[in-house]
Amino acid sequence: MGANLARTPAILLLAFTATLSAAPQLVLSSTSVGPIQVSPGSNGPAQTIQAQNIGTGALNLTAIVSAPWLAATVGAAQPCASGGNNCNPISIALNTSTLAAGSYTGYITLADPNAIDSPQQITVTINVVGIPASLTFYVTPTGGPTPTTFAPVATQAAVTGTATTQSGGNWLLFTSGGIFSSGYVVQVTAQSGQAPGTYTGSVVLTGSNPADNQTINVTLNVTSSPIIQPIVTPILLTSANATAAVPFNNIGSGTLTITAATASSSTGSFLSASVANANTVSLSAAPGSLSPGYYTATVTLTSNAANDSQISVPVVFTVEKAGTPVIYSAGVTNIANFIAESAAPGEILAVFGDQLAAPGTLAQNPGLPPLATTLGGVQVLVNGTPAPLYFASPGQVNFQLPYEATAPQTATIQVVSNGTPGNLRPLTVTPIIPRLLVWQPNVISGGYGIVVNQDGSLTLPSPVAGFVTHAAKPGDTITIYCEALGETTPPAVTGAAASGTTLEAISNVTVTFGGLFEGTQTTTAAYFAGLTPTAVGLYQVDVTIPANVPLGSAVSITVNLNGVSSNPVLIDISN
Repeated sequence: MGANLARTPAILLLAFTATLSAAPQLVLSSTSVGPIQVSPGSNGPAQTIQAQNIGTGALNLTAIVSAPWLAATVGAAQPCASGGNNCNPISIALNTSTLAAGSYTGYITLADPNAIDSPQQITVTINVVGIPASLTFYVTPTGGPTPTTFAPVATQAAVTGTATTQSGGNWLLFTSGGIFSSGYVVQVTAQSGQAPGTYTGSVVLTGSNPADNQTINVTLNVTSSPIIQPIVTPILLTSANATAAVPFNNIGSGTLTITAATASSSTGSFLSASVANANTVSLSAAPGSLSPGYYTATVTLTSNAANDSQISVPVVFTVEKAGTPVIYSAGVTNIANFIAESAAPGEILAVFGDQLAAPGTLAQNPGLPPLATTLGGVQVLVNGTPAPLYFASPGQVNFQLPYEATAPQTATIQVVSNGTPGNLRPLTVTPIIPRLLVWQPNVISGGYGIVVNQDGSLTLPSPVAGFVTHAAKPGDTITIYCEALGETTPPAVTGAAASGTTLEAISNVTVTFGGLFEGTQTTTAAYFAGLTPTAVGLYQVDVTIPANVPLGSAVSITVNLNGVSSNPVLIDISN
């Protein structure tokens, strides 16, 4: 079972002591640069990002860039710009002089195999804006979804622009940039009654700088056909066999139908493209014999869109060292809402990354607990010690944070795949952080909790395929499933099933009904709170619904433990 743990209220849910070791830890002053405006024929201004070591020892960083116009150099350690020591300046050069007008995005990966929180990626965005020789626009007739559009124009100095059209009326305008703090825009607008067709015009620029005295030829296409909204930011693919479904928006009229997609790779033929449905293209990348690094590709389309020939989708593919597991930045999450944040001892967590297991691996525990610490050749090390595992696959591994990971501390998380250790990611451990489990949108959307009536039905407001549902009622006792309530009495054992005879309980738990948008809050003590018998890491809170609770199909509830409140979820309560 992968990310979708919300399949049944109990059993199927489960198919889902030290501080940081002495090591450098990478922290970047920023993970993005730009957008930076650059004039055609010129290089962009140099940029610097600080790579700080907040751990021990020294960083030994390497930098890999994804685009030929981008360069990054790691400087020697020096005092940080913000004060303190142990910062390596990352000098970023923007070699953009040969780029045509347009928007460009590149990536810099900084890595130290021995550092915590490595690798990290910096996104660099530039806009090469100048005076184009010609512009071509596609719009819908008046009353359509996109009757007007524009393009930026950057000049050396102030200019006057004279717009004229050879046909079609006054559809062409040259004006100051507005949302563009500098420069101007050429704007086109379909006129009332203007028939679909192709129209021509021009904008003559005059100013004090001779370089600005140019003419822009403008072509306007008014069309009742679909218009594809261009994708300018590269589709970023990673992992040994990466796939992506790329939808295209129709900003024109009618229905967009893509009939073919063709991939062109910079090196080899690592990318393939096919049509998934009328407006979606499937991409698949395979590294083959490519060395680790960045590789680029483009995808062109065949469709019924009027601007079909103008669409070229950029793709960037990251090839990593074969077999080396990599946990993504912010890739350690809880399984309640899949957010990367603090975790409590005993909590069920998920690791997301690349090459975490051998291709094709889908490994689960074959029998009853205790949970294995190796599945499909995969281990998750918490502070160097193997943790119990629920599930292992190339892109996701679910594990239990050991109760021995006492709080407060920052633990290290590392995946070892078939004997090959991966990178280290930090995880802040806190004593308790109650989280109520939420149904995934493929079951029911809206933030409804995994809450069960005494008869085993779900407290959901509408029928759900494969489940019995009905509203809870005042006086009923319901079971709320959650995690991260911390240590129990008697103490829980890491990786072991909770006892079905001696309940492993949590004290001082209350439940609050209402208080978001529905009526007056009502708080009552839990009937029982603790680990679900026979389960590993799964908690439940049993509570009798008070008589004076708010009623409705979306009543919020929260669980409160020693003054710490959980995330709210919704349930259906009626008389």
